[in-house]
Amino acid sequence: MANLGTGGADLIKSHEGFSLKFYGDPVGYPTVGWGHLITKTKTYTKNTTGNPNDSLLTQAQANALSSSLNLGYTSPISQTQANNFFTNDTAKAVAAVNKLAPPNGHTFSQSQFDALVSLTFNGGSGVLATADVQAMLKYEQIYPSFIGPRTTNELDTCSRLVSKAFSYDRNLQRRRNEEATLFCKGSGYTHKYPVYTV
Repeated sequence: MANLGTGGADLIKSHEGFSLKFYGDPVGYPTVGWGHLITKTKTYTKNTTGNPNDSLLTQAQANALSSSLNLGYTSPISQTQANNFFTNDTAKAVAAVNKLAPPNGHTFSQSQFDALVSLTFNGGSGVLATADVQAMLKYEQIYPSFIGPRTTNELDTCSRLVSKAFSYDRNLQRRRNEEATLFCKGSGYTHKYPVYTV
């Protein structure tokens, strides 16, 4: 079983924002750390800038929320708690990617695994079942364990398949392109087609 590597963790964290204090996420749900959802039963000021500081709950709101949900903690949380929340929150995406079965005994590189975890963490495990992701996963030349040189056409096909597989949620094109670039890292082919261009 593979684990999330530093490259994947850093990518996810860079797009989730971070705050030790409770804040409202883009929908207004109270959140803390790197996008750890506290509850969907209460809404606060929405975070529309990506900066958690722009939608922080007041200390009184945080205390009331903590008390009403019997959280056992309130705002601000500790760095250790933030790290634990991140590990627990990414565990579901890690497990979903670990369940994938590449063809003919092939295996993912750490970068490929991390990119898929980031995509899954953000889009949910259902994204792994989409036709474009499945088409990419079935193409043996995608994997670092593929033996033999890849032709120019095969390299191009790899790039196209990766671009299509990571074309998920037009609102997050920068994140998707970064994930696709990470997926291709050290693979012998590149992410030369930005998402949504093929």
